[in-house]
Amino acid sequence: MKSIKTFTSMCCLTVTAVALSACSTAGPGATGADTAGAASQVLTLAAAGQGPAKAAVEAFEKANPGVTVQTTFTEDDASYQQQIRTQLSSGTAPDVFRMWPGGGNTMAVRDLGADGMLLDLSGESWAGGLSPDLRAVTSDPNGKIVAVPVTIGAIGAVWNDQALRKSGLSTPTTWPQVLAFCKAAKEKNVIAFALGLKSSWVTQLVPYALTASLVYGPNPGFAQQQKDGTASFATSPWKQALEQYLQMRDAGCFNDSPNGVGYDEQMQMLAQGKALGVVHVLSAVASALTYAPQGTTFSMTPFPATDNADATYLPVSVGIVYGVNAKAKNPALAKKFMQFLASPEGQALYATASGSSPALNSPSFQADALQQPVLEAVKSGRSTLYPDQAWPNPKVQQEHLTSIQELFNGTIDVPTVLARMDKAFASTK
Repeated sequence: MKSIKTFTSMCCLTVTAVALSACSTAGPGATGADTAGAASQVLTLAAAGQGPAKAAVEAFEKANPGVTVQTTFTEDDASYQQQIRTQLSSGTAPDVFRMWPGGGNTMAVRDLGADGMLLDLSGESWAGGLSPDLRAVTSDPNGKIVAVPVTIGAIGAVWNDQALRKSGLSTPTTWPQVLAFCKAAKEKNVIAFALGLKSSWVTQLVPYALTASLVYGPNPGFAQQQKDGTASFATSPWKQALEQYLQMRDAGCFNDSPNGVGYDEQMQMLAQGKALGVVHVLSAVASALTYAPQGTTFSMTPFPATDNADATYLPVSVGIVYGVNAKAKNPALAKKFMQFLASPEGQALYATASGSSPALNSPSFQADALQQPVLEAVKSGRSTLYPDQAWPNPKVQQEHLTSIQELFNGTIDVPTVLARMDKAFASTK
């Protein structure tokens, strides 16, 4: 698998700004062609996560008087993925929807593209300027661009700055310090890291953070070696990563009963200072802010997995992408929305609202305490892709998510989890 060392040039990519022309709207009593014109002013959109998408929609409507964007938001990723997949199959899906970059789940670009569910966007002005890295995660199996990259995300230790300061503890930079931090937090009757495994997609985040330093940083070609049959989850440091996950559980790093806690409750614990931090995608901060007292701030540090702070890698990847339904009722307006998302203004707006960095050039974007470590990791060559983006099918991620929940319940062990993942990786169906 390829490291994301070229993201520095990616972030500096020049994307042509697209002027958003104003549109007219049909007046009262309009019929015939006027009614058709009014219909052409309506766009339907769905996204997992309301805040950033809502901000983008409002800005798009403001720039295009007369346009109405009808939205559907689902906060849980798993429910969202199932919902949109079902709608695509039944012909009731919206014109535009959020997807996941690369492959690895049923709502990822390659998987939807392989099923012919996405509109070809290769001819759009912004598509021609995509770097090879961006093309790799926004193209279908035939090489057609079918998604616009919106944000660059990362998985790290996200901190409630006020709660951390009150605790008097320092953020850990090595694995032994992680365990010492958890012990010290427990002595102060505060949770070190909130964990909400009831929302199955959260189960993968700690392993992704750990394997960045244990697997994919030291060996960027690991995923390709798996495909070549010369490597496996079971015989790799993935075993160490999952054992360390359990070590954190047993050391009291997390809240009680993580399998009974959902994402929203996890974010509430972080926001309200009941937990000092979470190991999470940075975009989760947008959710935490909705529960946080006024003045609460958040920051991020890479999550360590070894005894050497200089050997810590940060999982960094294109986070959010949007695509157009191949059977969109309003493809012209959908493409116009894609142009807005690709523009410097759209990129800065979405990145700021989601607590991420823009995937394309956006001179007005200002990195904060959450984003600066991401840019530093990329610049220093200490970043990796998310593992699932190189996995050959959605079954690997699905197996990983459900197996981690079972692992925390104590019904299976680490070798069983890895054996299941290896079987899913080898599956061609």
